[in-house]
Amino acid sequence: MKDDRLKIPVDPDYTSALGLAVYAFAGLEWNAIRCCERLEAGSIDALMDRTAGRVTDTLLRLTRSIPASETRRDIQRAASDFRAFVGTRNNLMHAKPGVDQDGRQRLFRDGDQWTIDEMNAVADAFGECGQRLAKCLVEDLPHSSSTGG
Repeated sequence: MKDDRLKIPVDPDYTSALGLAVYAFAGLEWNAIRCCERLEAGSIDALMDRTAGRVTDTLLRLTRSIPASETRRDIQRAASDFRAFVGTRNNLMHAKPGVDQDGRQRLFRDGDQWTIDEMNAVADAFGECGQRLAKCLVEDLPHSSSTGG
């Protein structure tokens, strides 16, 4: 029913941190997909319904078509970081709701509580990596016609 979400007894600051972390990861993932499209036309359609892990595999494979350069190293580093962040995002998204020792609603993964500070830290890391991919996309990456892709 309308407004039932407001009956969930969770701190708005907590859900704000969670939402921003999820949103930051979505931006990171789409920057990776856009980089794939830049390197190989048609990638965006092929990756639209794929997992983030598949996106990272594709991005790393496509970076091999870039001649050895600072650009290639930058995007490979960002793609490697993105691969690691897939696991972090999965740990966050597959966490289980519970109550902490102070009676607050929180998410837990393998017995560990996701705190606001931890969610803010991963949102920062996701955002920073997404910005590195965006920089490669805007400033550095060749278009697929110039890579033979």
